[in-house]
Amino acid sequence: MRAVFLSLLLLTGCSSPTPGFIIAPQVFLPQSNQLQQSRFAFNVSDERGLPYTLRLRNGDKVQQIKASNDVRLQLEQTLTQALNAQGAQLDNNSSNRMTVRIAQLQALVEQRTLEHAVTNQVALTVFVQNEQGTFSKTYSGDSSFTAPFKMDVAAVERELRVLTEQVLTQLLQDPSWHQAVRS
Repeated sequence: MRAVFLSLLLLTGCSSPTPGFIIAPQVFLPQSNQLQQSRFAFNVSDERGLPYTLRLRNGDKVQQIKASNDVRLQLEQTLTQALNAQGAQLDNNSSNRMTVRIAQLQALVEQRTLEHAVTNQVALTVFVQNEQGTFSKTYSGDSSFTAPFKMDVAAVERELRVLTEQVLTQLLQDPSWHQAVRS
């Protein structure tokens, strides 16, 4: 009986569970007053066709894994802090509305016998709507790497987080949408 229990314990330890995958980008920009004269409603919407964050292909087997955390909420909190640090006054009752739409945010992993290849894709669209009209601009980035042996979830998480932070910084530092939120 004890041998059966130990065998089951060993077998469950050897199985490969679905990996946890967390995306928690942060943006560190100096405080500024770039958006001091702006008051607008703000939110993030997840508009990905398939809401997975990690796609793992191993031969004919494909796993599509959602992030362990709420990616939309995480990005909304990160951007809210950054917008506040730039002097924006976020007001849900404002007629000026800014939405950041998540079009892509994913790591695509191809597991091979002796290595794995990772391609990261991030695309975020700023959409501003006010009485004067609308403004829309997409910010995106891609990255890829190959590493030996099996996928390291922490390395894939880190690379996707870094790419997401780069795209967020690009978005926040681009003044082209600032006039639209000031209207």
